[in-house]
This record gives sequence, structure tokens and C-alpha cells, in this order.
Amino acid sequence: MLRAYLLVYPFLCLYVLLGTVLFVPLTWITRDIRAIYSVARTGVRLGLWLSGVKVKLVHPEYAFEHPSCVYVSNHVSNLDAPALFMVLPRVAFLLKQELERIPLLGYVMGLGGFIYVHRKDRNSRRMAQQEAVARLREGISVIIFPEGTRSRDGELLPFRPGPFTIAIEAQTPIVPVTVHGSRQLMPKGKPTVAPGEIALVFHPPVPTEGLGPEARGNLMKRIRQTMEDAL
Repeated sequence: MLRAYLLVYPFLCLYVLLGTVLFVPLTWITRDIRAIYSVARTGVRLGLWLSGVKVKLVHPEYAFEHPSCVYVSNHVSNLDAPALFMVLPRVAFLLKQELERIPLLGYVMGLGGFIYVHRKDRNSRRMAQQEAVARLREGISVIIFPEGTRSRDGELLPFRPGPFTIAIEAQTPIVPVTVHGSRQLMPKGKPTVAPGEIALVFHPPVPTEGLGPEARGNLMKRIRQTMEDAL
């Protein structure tokens, strides 16, 4: 606990402040987010290292098999997103609207192409889906937690259909991901991080080419079964 409050959180706050001051203006001028994206990934890597968290990849070949895809992952901890962000190439997360209000960081994530969605607003959900499809057609992968929120006990919560609608509309494959170990290090409701290891298990991509909206239900069941079996 002391490590988080005395070392990790002060470091991350200072890193975000300096990164924003130095690299946001550069991004405005160059209209290229690669520099600030690289700085963000380095900050996440250092933050996890300072926390004593190691990230292990299982079957990473599945993660990089396609130029762009929809990654769908279980969600049990605030460590899930940083761990995925650190190891994957250029990606866009679908994030709840509330995260946009985080000082500096909320703006930087939006600048980096992350997509905010108001989960209870149908129009916001539809606009977010359209943005996600546009990212995929640009060759940028998208990461979505289909449960919509973190699970307290590690059991999969009901899936929302949005990720599967997006994948079918963009005709891009879905790569299921199961995160193991993060709930023990930072369970929902706990503000500090315990040292340990997170395993990111990537499963074989599921194609959506040729599928229409009527296939969404079966696709969602297939992906969920894969994740349940792995967990």
C-alpha cells in the first residue's frame, strides 16, 4: 500500500503532467500521435514495473495475426486495460464517458483516438460503434470489455452486443482475450496494487467475414464459451 501512495501514484501524476505539457503541443503541430502514444506506453510500463507487476503473454501469435481486429477481454481489475495497452500495437479502447473527466489524462486518451461512450445513452453507444468501425477500417485495432464493467468475483458478467456488432460491420476478426491474475493484485474497490504476475491469454481469432447482423447472437455465444472455458 505504501508503495502505491508514496511511489507509484506520485510518479504517474508527474509523468502525465510532464508528458502532457511536452507532447500534446507537439501532437497539435504535427497532427501525429505516435510520439505521445509511445510516451504513454512507456509510462504504463514503468508504472507497472514500479508496482511490482509482471505481464506474461500466452499465445501472443494470435494477437498479431491480423493487421486489425476487435479484442474482447474479460474485465476484473483496473490493471486489465494498462496491461493490454502496454503489450499490443496501436489500439483504441472503448471507455466509459466518466473517464474523460480525469484531469489531463482524459484529454490525452481522447487525443490518442480512444473512444468515449455514455453507456446509458443509445445515441452515444451508436456513435461510439461508428467511431470504432472507422478506426478498424483505418487499420487500428479496438479493445472492448463486453461485460461493460469489472466483475467482483471473476465470473463473466452478461455480454453487451456492441463489440460483436462492430466486428461484423467492419468485417474484422475478433480475438478473445482472457486476463488471469489481475483481480488478485487489484480487485474492484481496492485503490492499491499488490506485486505479482498478470497473464494475458490470447485465443484464436474468430472471423466475421461474410457474416450479417443475424449472426451476432451465435458469434457472441461462441466467444463467450471460449472465454468461459479458459477461465
